[in-house]
Amino acid sequence: MRALLAVAAAVALPASATAATPQVVAKGIPFATNVVFDPAGGMWVTSGAGGSNPSDGVWYVPQGGKPRHVVRHLKTALGLRWAGSSLYVSHITSASNGRVTAFTGFDGTRFANHSIALDGLRVGRHTTDSIAQGPDGRLYVGVGSTFDNRGRPGRVLSWAPGTHTPRLEATGLRNPYGLAFHGAQLLVTDNGRDDLGETRPPEELDAFDPAGPLVDFGFPRCSGGRGQCFGAVAPIATFPAHASTDGLAVKGDVAYVAQNGSTIRRHAVGNDVQRVDLVTGTRTRVWKSPVAHDPLGAAIGPDGRLYVTLFLSGKVVSFPA
Repeated sequence: MRALLAVAAAVALPASATAATPQVVAKGIPFATNVVFDPAGGMWVTSGAGGSNPSDGVWYVPQGGKPRHVVRHLKTALGLRWAGSSLYVSHITSASNGRVTAFTGFDGTRFANHSIALDGLRVGRHTTDSIAQGPDGRLYVGVGSTFDNRGRPGRVLSWAPGTHTPRLEATGLRNPYGLAFHGAQLLVTDNGRDDLGETRPPEELDAFDPAGPLVDFGFPRCSGGRGQCFGAVAPIATFPAHASTDGLAVKGDVAYVAQNGSTIRRHAVGNDVQRVDLVTGTRTRVWKSPVAHDPLGAAIGPDGRLYVTLFLSGKVVSFPA
């Protein structure tokens, strides 16, 4: 499968368009960054404006209910995941320190307890990102690079719930925002550097097997986007440069990617949801957002639908998947 995907990605198939209509399932969550579901089907959403904001933290959306702001004061909260009776949330405590905090004892309004799961995660230009749980039960978190085109690379760390001892799984990434498993392989979205003009390097969808050796995706030494660098693992799919390829969800042999859009003026890429066939490599646009810099987090819900957070609109929308 790995070789087939690499070949399909190398063909660079163009993205075609479909016409899905989003269904609004939650609103009134400012700066919604990511979404997950608990075992009972409740929806949980992180809010992280990139600076201190009253909406920061975690919002709970009960089935058929209104969002409740249940955890506050978690700066730049970008990822969350339920594991057993604990909700793990990734955020920062300063411009250079990333943390994952575990919350337990939710009573419908607040959590009774919280503890530090991981701390001392060196961050900078990018921070702590999505959290995924693997078939082995371990939790995986993306941690971004300290600078745009140099410095400490982004990486993926894992830990066993309850032990909180991190293990390095992958390095050479720039901003590994989205994480989702496809069988035994962990898929990761990665944003390219910003200083090489409008057309390079491409954004990436990467993949690796955490049961194998440590993998290196090449940043910063191989981040120019002109061919593959020796020793670096090639992406399985690519997206337009600066599209901000972020949220990631997998259902069957399909990956769904939320793209937050380019910050380069007059460079209209991203701002959409993409569908990637993991067997053929075919990429299709599911939906184009009318609001720039809106799609961000992604998850498959208990009903099998795709859920996407809209950062600026403060909503969660869903699509057939």
